Amino acid sequence: MSVGTQKSLRKALGALKDTTTVSLAKVNSDYKELDISIVKATNHYERPAKEKHIRAIFAAVSATRPRADVAYCIHALARRLSRTHNWAVCASASYEI
Repeated sequence: MSVGTQKSLRKALGALKDTTTVSLAKVNSDYKELDISIVKATNHYERPAKEKHIRAIFAAVSATRPRADVAYCIHALARRLSRTHNWAVCASASYEI
């Protein structure tokens, strides 16, 4: 298998996992909108995240939110970022912080 084919397959599998994660968040999560925003802000497409998803994440970690909500957001975001190797995700995360 060539390197290009392997890279394309990895991107396709990542996109499929993202779609599955969004679908599961819609059904199983207490923080549906936040989970969807985190997945979409850290997707496998090599382009910066949409501003509306970044704004949703910032709103979730604001000082006016309950501590449990903030802790959940930080944990979910850290878990998601620790699993990705996409340059656009890492660049947008470090840029926004």
